Amino acid sequence: MSRLIASKALALSVGILCILLAYNHNKSSTYQVSGNIYGTYWKLVSTEYIPDSLRQSIVDELNRIDFIASTYKTSSELSLLNQAPTNTKVKISTELYTLLSFAEKLTTASNGAYDITLGSSVINAGFGPEINTDVFEPLSTKRFVMTEDMYVEKFNQFLFDLSSIAKGFAVDQIYNLLISSDKNNFLFDIGGELILTGSNHGEPWVVGIQDPTSYSNQSIINLLSDSFLAVATSGEYRNFAVDERGNKTSHTLDPQTGQSISNNILSVTVTSKISSMEADAWATAMNVMGADRGLELAEQENISVLYIINDNDTIKFLKSNNWQH
Repeated sequence: MSRLIASKALALSVGILCILLAYNHNKSSTYQVSGNIYGTYWKLVSTEYIPDSLRQSIVDELNRIDFIASTYKTSSELSLLNQAPTNTKVKISTELYTLLSFAEKLTTASNGAYDITLGSSVINAGFGPEINTDVFEPLSTKRFVMTEDMYVEKFNQFLFDLSSIAKGFAVDQIYNLLISSDKNNFLFDIGGELILTGSNHGEPWVVGIQDPTSYSNQSIINLLSDSFLAVATSGEYRNFAVDERGNKTSHTLDPQTGQSISNNILSVTVTSKISSMEADAWATAMNVMGADRGLELAEQENISVLYIINDNDTIKFLKSNNWQH
């Protein structure tokens, strides 16, 4: 079995990210609909009735975003941008502009720990679509530019990879869809990236962060929210590839080295009162930086983060001062 197939199997079986929803707690007089998207699941839990027409609108919106940000669909907007020649201005959609703009801001804020231009390295490490990756990974800071009239120009032939931000963006879009449909009390989740809003019949919604040392669906800590809260988790203990020699490669790469990250982090969870996209991308950045640098930056950038680390075979929790839960 190739590294790619092995990593896909693991990702599909347990989810790329590692938040476990406490659905059993939330089932009292709630409505649920679900499906599959982006190689994982999506699920909506609401205290309000979910008509078939709304479920179809969710499916349509998720598929629309897939044709914007997918690296697996060769005809997606992102794939076409990846195929575009260098030094050529390419017109992009408002949605793709939003994704690329936020990603670049985070690259700057994280001092390069977050980087969406490592697509070919990610694929070569055993993750992503099986496509030609004989391209140059940029070493300079001037990789591409965007203009306010929605054009992108690449200066190196690299591959964009939005897997660390696209699911969070999609969660935000479905949140907007549900709010515009007069749904105000729900939990929406795509593969562990989620938004909670309103309440569960006057009680807080409950989300359990999965025990990273257990393969069972066991919560190690619970989050409660009766208002808007976005939650995202990044971790290496489930989504990794193993080569023929038994060497393990994680799905998260350090942009400074181009190699898999190696630290004592079991998982890192970010919560946000702003957006799921923010939580999703920051979770990856915090994972790359490690607990010491991550917590220091979290205080500077007002990021709510919880690290679960392995300290000499003892699980420890490290959190920022403004940890929201």
